[in-house]
This record gives sequence, C-alpha cells and structure tokens, in this order.
Amino acid sequence: MRDTSVSGRELHIESSPGQKAIATRAFGLSLSRRLIGKSRAIAGATAFYTLVLAACTNEIALAVNAAETTAPTLTIAEKKAAVLAAPPEVLRMLGGHVVIGYHRAYQLTELLERGAIGGIFVTRRNAKRRSRTKLAAELASFRNIAKGKTARPLWIATDQEGGLVAHMTPPLPRQPSLGYALRKAETPEQRKDLARAYAEMQASGLSELGINLNFAPVVDLKPTRKLRRDRRTHLIRRAISNDPDIVIDAARTYCESLAGWRILCTLKHFPGLQGVTADTHVRPATLERSREELEAADWMPFWSVTATTPAAMMIGHAKLDALDDQNPASASSKVITALLRQEWQYDGIVITDDLDMGAITKRPGGIGKAAVDSLIAGADILLLTHDGDVVFEVLHALISAYEKGRLDERVLSESRARLDKFSNRFSPRAITWPKDFPMPSPAPRRAAQAE
Repeated sequence: MRDTSVSGRELHIESSPGQKAIATRAFGLSLSRRLIGKSRAIAGATAFYTLVLAACTNEIALAVNAAETTAPTLTIAEKKAAVLAAPPEVLRMLGGHVVIGYHRAYQLTELLERGAIGGIFVTRRNAKRRSRTKLAAELASFRNIAKGKTARPLWIATDQEGGLVAHMTPPLPRQPSLGYALRKAETPEQRKDLARAYAEMQASGLSELGINLNFAPVVDLKPTRKLRRDRRTHLIRRAISNDPDIVIDAARTYCESLAGWRILCTLKHFPGLQGVTADTHVRPATLERSREELEAADWMPFWSVTATTPAAMMIGHAKLDALDDQNPASASSKVITALLRQEWQYDGIVITDDLDMGAITKRPGGIGKAAVDSLIAGADILLLTHDGDVVFEVLHALISAYEKGRLDERVLSESRARLDKFSNRFSPRAITWPKDFPMPSPAPRRAAQAE
C-alpha cells in the first residue's frame, strides 16, 4: 500500500475497497487525535494566558486602589508647613471654624497673624497664678493681633460652669455648681431669682476678662447614680437636676443673663449624657435610648431653651443609636443637619465637644477625619482644648478635604453666616453699654411652640 497524495481531508490510495476503508478510518482517528491535541493545547494556553491576565489585572487594580486610598504619611512638621503655605483665603475661611487652646501666648501668634483660627480656648493653665488684669491684657492682645486678619471677631471661650468645672477660678471667685446653688429654691420664681444672681456674678467676671463664649450650662439630666469607670465626666456632680422643667427654667435664665453681658452660653452635651454608660473622654460610647424616650425628657431642655434664648449647642461624641449607629453625634449629619437644622429649625451655633477625646482619637481616621466629618455634618466650631500642633493636623485635613471637593460650599456658606451673625452680636464692648439690646433667637419659628 502506497500513499500518493494528501490534500485537505481526502486520501488517495491504490488498494482494494476493504483496505481503503480501513486506511481511511485509521487516518481519521490519527487526524482526530492531532486536532484534539491541538485544541487541548490551545485551550490550555488560552486558560493560562487568561489566568495571567486576570492576575495582572488584579495586581493593577490593587495597586491603583492602594495609591488612591493610602496617602503619603506626612509628619506633623510637614503638615504644619503645608498649612502655613496654603492659599491665605482658604486658610482664613476654614480656620474660622476652629477654636484652640494654648499653653504659651507665642504659640498663637503665627496662627493669628494668618487669620488661621476662629477663636481661643482659655483654661486653668492660662489663668494659673495670674491676676484678672494680666489675663485680660493677654486676651486683649490676641484680639489686637487678629483684628482685620481673622474671618470675624475672635471668640474667646472658656469652661466656667461653677463647682467642679471652673477654669477661670482663680482669678474669678469660686462658685458652687448651678444645680447646688438652686437646691434651696422652693418655687419656680425663687429658682429663677437664684439662677439670675448666680449668672450675673459669673458673667461680670467673664466679661471683665474678655470672654464672650462660655461652655455652660450643663443641661444633661442628672443621673441617679455615678457612672462606672467615670474618669472625667462626673455628670452627677455637674448636672442641674433630673427634672427637665427645672433644668429649662435655670438654663434659660442663666443664658439670658450671660447674653446681657455679650457672652454666648452653650447648652451641653447634646443628645444628652444621662443614658451614656461610658466616658467619652476615654473611649467610644453609645446612647441607646429610643427617640420617644429622649423627646420626652433628655431633649426637652435643648429644644425649649434654644427656641427663645440665644444659646450655642455643644454636640457630644456618643453615638445616637436611634438616628445614627455608625457615627458619633458630633460627626453625624443625621443628628446635626436632619434633626437640629431641619426638624428643630435650629439656626444657632453648633460646637463639637473637644476633638482630642478618646471617643474620637480611637475612631478610625482620628482627629483629622472627625474634623472633616463634623463640618460636613453641619457643625460650626471645631473645639481643640489642648495646646500643641494638633491644630495643624486638623487644618491640614480640612484644607485637603476642601481641595478635593469634599466640603459642600453651601453648608460652609450657611455656617459662615451663622458665625458672622452671632460673633458680631457677642463681640466685647465696654461694660457700660445697655444690656437690653436685641439678641438673635437661634430658632425663631419655634419660639411660640416653646411657650
């Protein structure tokens, strides 16, 4: 048997019909095996290259994602340099939302000259072994440096509740807590008279120093027992009462008296600390009460006083489970914008509790992320009570977020309008000015409902 030609799929042979049939089958099997082998080889190669391509694609995606989510780690010195080199108008605008503490006066000079902060927090370390005259002169010097440079008149803030928390004592005279001062009152009228006398005494001293923003009164309802592992809150010693009506009368009278001295009071700590079982100075905490429970008690002082009286509101760092179980109240748009701004129509100043607290520093992203989240949520003032370079951490985060378009210009504009309105009304004047000048109501549409 001899092959003469192979063309395509045809085989021409010189043989008998039987041999031809056998040879044809044999060739067909051989060709099939070769084709199957080539197909398997091609399939194998295709699968191999597919796997390689998928692996490469995955590596590229991971690399791109890492590049997008992992920013270069900057030292605090590099962040400070970046902040001071930022466009002056941006630094001035964003810095106007920040109130910071200090240890030595020179620490503030660079920031004040650039208009990079909105206010100063004065505490015990600043007042220690200082006369009223010397402390007032130092605070006045800060205002002189900032004049014409900061976005608006400088806030000079302190934490003078009386009792346990009295950062300006000495040089100001010691007072008990407001709740203790009211303990002998038997009627609402007596309670108001005592609260007014208490507030007038406190306000005159604060005004003499040049303070125009005080982080008092505490309107959290008084707990029935001390918080376990309470290191710094001590609410049971600071709160006025566990009766919302008593708290409302005392707080309203107190805030009205301070306003007469051009000092803005601050209701704290929304959404209420009575039901919080952990100390936010140390660790994250949660308020687990239902909205119905809170509206019936804890929120009554905040709602009623802000309807008729000029008062800022300090937002705490506990999570409010009833509205937002993911974010601290101080960084929650569901709390600040949806509840306070939209539902309550509160158009006063919202201040965060100190951002350098455990509930924030132990949160992913730390102080910088919290500052950005708080402005996005609708807060007006970011509070940093400790001195040091932490302010550059915050300012760097804000500038970066602004450049990336993460800060809503409408929200910022509305916040600036609130700050302008209240800072102009509460900027210090000579003590002889009349005390009955009109004050802005933070929620005028609710005033009638609160009566």
